Amino acid sequence: MRYVIDLDPNIVDAINRLIREGRYRTVQDFLSTATQNQLYDVEHTHNPLIVQDTSSASSSITDRTVRSTTSDLDLHLLAVPDPSKVETMTPPKPEEVASEIYGLYNRFFPTKITTRVLANMLKGDGPNVPLKTLQENASAIAREYGKKLVKKELGLGRRRSEMIATALPTKSKRPIDEFKAKARFKSHFVGYLAKERMEGAPAVLRFVNIRKGDNGRDVVGLTVAGLEFAKLANPVIENEDLNSPLSDKEREFLVNHISAELPEEARLMQSTLEAIKGGATNPEKVQEGLRKLKPELKETELSTIRSGLLSRMSELGLITRERVGLSVRYHITSAGQEFLKRNS
Repeated sequence: MRYVIDLDPNIVDAINRLIREGRYRTVQDFLSTATQNQLYDVEHTHNPLIVQDTSSASSSITDRTVRSTTSDLDLHLLAVPDPSKVETMTPPKPEEVASEIYGLYNRFFPTKITTRVLANMLKGDGPNVPLKTLQENASAIAREYGKKLVKKELGLGRRRSEMIATALPTKSKRPIDEFKAKARFKSHFVGYLAKERMEGAPAVLRFVNIRKGDNGRDVVGLTVAGLEFAKLANPVIENEDLNSPLSDKEREFLVNHISAELPEEARLMQSTLEAIKGGATNPEKVQEGLRKLKPELKETELSTIRSGLLSRMSELGLITRERVGLSVRYHITSAGQEFLKRNS
């Protein structure tokens, strides 16, 4: 559905400023979040928020929707999927997705959750499901599972930035905090269709394909690469091992996949590793290197790119972070050295 509205020039300028600063990906991203927040404010004042599937999809899909009672969430949707029961879709075309990973898509573990949930929703029910249903299921499961991880990681004395659960929607001081956190997760780690372009980490990684269904509603399915990632065993989900968010096989898969399918992202990773190897071991020095690659961007945009890039590279085991007082230093790992050799 498309609406045409007139906005005050001051509002337009404010929205564009937030996009330039990297706070939002697109105008649609901002307006979608603003609309959801307003709907929550209005509905929550009069009625408790009920999460349900309102699409006209078949009952078999509706039955798989996560209810608003989080105590009985279908956590079995996180199980290792049976690939023989999952029908895949073709990957997005290059012009339909970004050529590099947006800075706010700062972790891979949330995408693991989304691909797992989607793979288990797809068992024997065709190549796609309603996007809204996946958004509700994945965000609700990520929230409940994330809260359990936060409790365990706090017990290990971890800082928020060091937690595996960092990018999961765990905020819960007020009902609106939960709503906003889940809205961000849906936008960043499930995705949406913006005109002819797909947004969200799973789509940018070519793990999912989002399309208009026959009834005009958005549907989403896994690609072959997305299914391959989903079926790999994960140490956190399978073994409750909190030493690493990804297994060695998952890291290897992601590094090889990015090198093959996202050459611009691989180029950023390579340049950053070379900069760190050359002595750029703090965030400021790394950003100087990015500035040379992307001189057209503002400092706020470069900061968003740098922050997300370093977080993802750390998760991939290409670099390590050393905290020295209030500052952070980066070091290349043996896996990072191997990446440089293969891509030089």
